[in-house]
Amino acid sequence: MVWELRRLFWCGMVMLIASPLSAQETFLLTLERSIEVALDQSYDIQRLENSLTSSQMDLKSAEAGFKSNGELQLSSLPNFEQSERRTALPGGTFAFDRQQFMDLQSDVLINQPIGKTNGTLSLVTSIQRFQQFDVQNDPSGTTNPSQYGTQVRVQFRQPLFTYNRLKTGLKKAELNLDNTLQTYTRNQLDLVFNVTSRFYDLFKSQQQLQLDRQQVDQAAESYRIARLKQEAGLLAEVDVLRLDVDLANAQNTAANSEATMLQNADGFKILIGLPIETSIDVTANLAYNPLTIDLDQAIDRALERRTELRSDDIAIQLGEISITETDAQREVTGEFFVSYGIFNRRDRAQDLFNDFNNDRRVQFSINVPLWDWSRNKYSVQAARANLENDRLNRHNRENTIRHEIRTIVRNMQSAEQRVEITRRSENLAEKSYQISFLKFENGELSTQDLALEQNRLAQARRNSLDAIIDSRQSLADLRRKTLWDFEKNEPVGEVIK
Repeated sequence: MVWELRRLFWCGMVMLIASPLSAQETFLLTLERSIEVALDQSYDIQRLENSLTSSQMDLKSAEAGFKSNGELQLSSLPNFEQSERRTALPGGTFAFDRQQFMDLQSDVLINQPIGKTNGTLSLVTSIQRFQQFDVQNDPSGTTNPSQYGTQVRVQFRQPLFTYNRLKTGLKKAELNLDNTLQTYTRNQLDLVFNVTSRFYDLFKSQQQLQLDRQQVDQAAESYRIARLKQEAGLLAEVDVLRLDVDLANAQNTAANSEATMLQNADGFKILIGLPIETSIDVTANLAYNPLTIDLDQAIDRALERRTELRSDDIAIQLGEISITETDAQREVTGEFFVSYGIFNRRDRAQDLFNDFNNDRRVQFSINVPLWDWSRNKYSVQAARANLENDRLNRHNRENTIRHEIRTIVRNMQSAEQRVEITRRSENLAEKSYQISFLKFENGELSTQDLALEQNRLAQARRNSLDAIIDSRQSLADLRRKTLWDFEKNEPVGEVIK
């Protein structure tokens, strides 16, 4: 009676859990399909795409800095001023009077940066309307008509004794984009590895649930036979109770495995970008194909293709640029400026473009820093120390990569050995359990010995499953750390978009 109640309860729980899932379509996911979904719609891939787009736009912005640009400046729209004016008189005295004027002016500037020299060639046009008022005699301005002025000039401004900021800005943008591409590839590989690892974790939890349910079936069958033997007077009640406890423990373990599997499924759906309400099932081919990995070749592949090394090289180049920029903050600088144009001022607007006068200017200036209490010197030393750290990181990265590859290859070799051993152990445990079960049916084996055989078989199955999944995950980790697919014998960078 107790057994029938337990059985009904257990079946009811399974139906309760399965009933909402049967109402919706279940998506069957393979590893390859899971990776495709993650690379298309996961949160991580969307974040990576946005970072890549940001760097690409920064580079385009820097490249556009070499092209011409124009602007319209409405500097006085209008500019009205009323103030007191001081005028120096002979004898060292001053006269004070009131002044009032209104000014309207617009300027159009077309600039063409010159990348080779960091200079700027500009075309400037200006139009002005100026009116001054006699505050004392004619505050309304009727006797003070407006004056109109126009100017057109070509000017060239060339910084001297300093680095080319246009070229440096473009170089930094190119390096930043290159670094973002390296980070994009690295994070994409990390995403593929995480999906692979979590996929096998989910598959393992599903398989574990099946193993636990098989153990429930085995425990239930043992309990059924024990009850029949007890009714026939061939088995003591204490032995039946012991098998009843084993059955309850097996059912409890299966319930915990099911909760773990559902939790892993929810986490996996979030990782690859599926709605958490989606019902999924995963399937994997666990066919064992042993691979011979040459350790030296794997290390060479990693040192040749790892994106972290390229990122370290970029960091060194950016550090060198940072030293140049910091040192330039207190360097002797100069500027050469030359302009040539035409200018005219008339009382009537229609006369603005008649009888122009020349407007020429040549200027050479130098800025010489005097002292800053070694502030810039210390900043340069800090930048040099950061550069030295970048170089140390680059050197240490190679040693770290060698250590990582050696560890992964050893783990993979160990997992492959475990696969062969655990599969043989599983087969032996299966045969041993079948023999023991027949002995138990014939009354030649105690319930305790049968329980030990059941536990030994369950453990052998778990060990075999763990070994093959560890082997798969180690291979995926080696693929990520070397950027080389040893199964297909091809570079990973040519496979992933």
